[in-house]
Amino acid sequence: MQENHTFDSLFAGFPAADSEFAEQVCLEALPADPPHQHVDALTPGGATTEAARCSYTEATAPNYWQMAREFSLCDRFFSDVRGPSHPNYLMLMAAQSPIVNTPWPTDLCPDFCLDIPTLPDRLDERGLTWRDYAGLFTSIKGLVGRPEITLNDDASFFRDAREGTLPHVAWLNSAFLEEGYGKSGHPPAGLCVAENYAVEVLNAVMHGPQWNSTALFLVWDDWGGFFDHVEPPLVETWSDGTPFRYGFRVPCLVISPFARRGYVSHELHSLVSILRFTETIFDFSPLTERDAQASTMLDCFDFAQTPRPPLQFAARACSV
Repeated sequence: MQENHTFDSLFAGFPAADSEFAEQVCLEALPADPPHQHVDALTPGGATTEAARCSYTEATAPNYWQMAREFSLCDRFFSDVRGPSHPNYLMLMAAQSPIVNTPWPTDLCPDFCLDIPTLPDRLDERGLTWRDYAGLFTSIKGLVGRPEITLNDDASFFRDAREGTLPHVAWLNSAFLEEGYGKSGHPPAGLCVAENYAVEVLNAVMHGPQWNSTALFLVWDDWGGFFDHVEPPLVETWSDGTPFRYGFRVPCLVISPFARRGYVSHELHSLVSILRFTETIFDFSPLTERDAQASTMLDCFDFAQTPRPPLQFAARACSV
């Protein structure tokens, strides 16, 4: 998971995708972080600053575009919550969020703690392995102290990818790592470093011994105040009557030896769909009505095809 971009900000003009170029090409690094709390997510068109009314291009995001050409890209993948990161993190892991804004002043138990069922509970019930390499689950009361949850720990991720010991399900949220703004692309950090980090992660997985049984989802957590021309469908409202679900579109790349090459999915997906995909693969019961009704993302796969061999993406030189 990376941070804070819309579909139109990264993939405007991508062939066969529903996209619209914003009024200007994005700077490599925006001058400031666009406002992106819940109230900001009510801004028509998404852009909360003039600098964020922009789109990158294939020339300025070449590896993301190459990944999309080689694997599958979703152009109707919505963040689940009209708001910032944390409510969307909760949707990804639990298909629910009792918050609509960022917890303050901390998102860690015991100061901010939620007693809700999550996907790791289902995995535990079946004796399946999981790992949270960056600390996504540190606000879940029932998981406090679990050795599967570590902070700033992509070193373990790269080791496990190399040695073929990745668990059945894993999360790697680059925003929680050392130099997380850079690795996640969260403004005002630039895009190049984040793209190179995605390249490093993908190369590690593709060239590890578990590639032929891997499905990897490269997603962004929320719109981050960037422009997107698609008005999110309204399926739930918050307690004050404002839109709750869905949030603005975010990019999602489905990367696997069984992903359809060059496929653009026009089905409605969201972060909860990734949860539903995992439940479907392992035959788990849903956690809430949201994941019970979510898409499975299976349209992005062809399990009958000959597994795709690993590719090698090349990092690019970033300007200082």
